[in-house]
Amino acid sequence: MLPVTPYAYPVAHIPPDGAHIPRGGTPNRPGGAGRPPDETANRPTAIQNLPGPILTAAGIVSIALTLTTAGYGELAWSALCGLTGVLCLRFGIGLMVLEQDRIKAAKVQDRAHHGDI
Repeated sequence: MLPVTPYAYPVAHIPPDGAHIPRGGTPNRPGGAGRPPDETANRPTAIQNLPGPILTAAGIVSIALTLTTAGYGELAWSALCGLTGVLCLRFGIGLMVLEQDRIKAAKVQDRAHHGDI
């Protein structure tokens, strides 16, 4: 088991006297240690950002399958692929818009909390 250091809990860590603290409130340390948890949650690579693009990509593939099955004359499969394509696109784009609104609201709240407004 690794030893617990003050750097493991950035909220409880008080920087030593003379340490430079930037405007965001986290001390400058190599490797970005001390980053607040909400900053890592708003990255574009965060896991909550994935369902929207995945559903949108599945919708595009499903629309392509709709055109393919319609070309072969399979109307039942065309209808099924068209329905799934429309639903995937609708919910995928909707999730991406909701995530963008959440990130914008978090940035506004962060600015208000730090006094930038």
